[in-house]
Amino acid sequence: MFASDKLHRMMRKLLFLLLASAAFPLFASDSKTFEATYVATIKDVPAGLKKMTVWIPLPASRGGQTVSDVRIDSPLKWMQTSEGAFGDRYAYAKVWNPPTGDFMVKVHFRGTRTEVTTAKLAETHASKAEIARALKADKLVTLSPRVKKLANEVTAGKTTRVDQAHAIYDYLLATMKYDKTIPGWGHGDSERACDIKAGNCTDFHSLFMSMARAKGIPARFVIGFPMASDHGTVAGYHCWAEFYVNGKGWIPVDPSEASKSTDAARRAYLFGNLDPDRVQFTMGRDLVLTPPTAEPLNYFIYPHAEADGKEVGTPAIALEYATVPAAPKTAAK
Repeated sequence: MFASDKLHRMMRKLLFLLLASAAFPLFASDSKTFEATYVATIKDVPAGLKKMTVWIPLPASRGGQTVSDVRIDSPLKWMQTSEGAFGDRYAYAKVWNPPTGDFMVKVHFRGTRTEVTTAKLAETHASKAEIARALKADKLVTLSPRVKKLANEVTAGKTTRVDQAHAIYDYLLATMKYDKTIPGWGHGDSERACDIKAGNCTDFHSLFMSMARAKGIPARFVIGFPMASDHGTVAGYHCWAEFYVNGKGWIPVDPSEASKSTDAARRAYLFGNLDPDRVQFTMGRDLVLTPPTAEPLNYFIYPHAEADGKEVGTPAIALEYATVPAAPKTAAK
């Protein structure tokens, strides 16, 4: 009997270790250093403009990453500054008599991204102003009666912020579909997400933020690019969300990426953890820039161009990147 009990205990311990390693996969490295070029294009600039103002986002050292050697490849004079509510870095320039067609600017930088885990969060403190902003509705991240009702239903019986946020995360995985075929996706509209129950990462995370905020949980939006391999060119952004818990910090969630996987361990991992295969650019919604744009920006990953107080052209983006091999370790003497 004693031997049998001991064997059962050993088997349970082994099973726990296997599940733990599956839920928190070991990357080849828990960090990634890379050289990257952000390519911002304003397509179809109309003829006859006297002056066009262009704003571009810049990567910064925050959120589990360090960024250095940021260089704007352009003959124009670019002014660099920071947005007030979220601290996003960006640059703007005035283009006099811009030529018809495509306007392009490239931003080169070097970065190191580390894995973020619940045991090692990237940001552990928040100011009163940050908390207040993370509880406030945005134009498309709403706090409507039906969002509040849905949040109450989904979190019924959950008493802690983490448990409530997890219930919202699980609800999104169970009901939302990653889909970019139905018109209207990509704006990050919580009400559309309630109606359609489909969309891309902005739509997933807008609804997460709306429902979290409806429960009094501060939540914010983060956007950048995926870097799934050692090198490549990415023609589209990726975003995720974070919610704040006193005494812990900003906890990341990525239900959009999780929804693409059938692996239960991967889906569990992306609540509270982020792999290093991404780079962060900006944070927040309804962003107010300087000089002011005609309307606050819904989010900021694309270049934005205006002339005579109106948006012009069609923005496009790409990220070209290559991982920098880690330096070989020297043997201890």
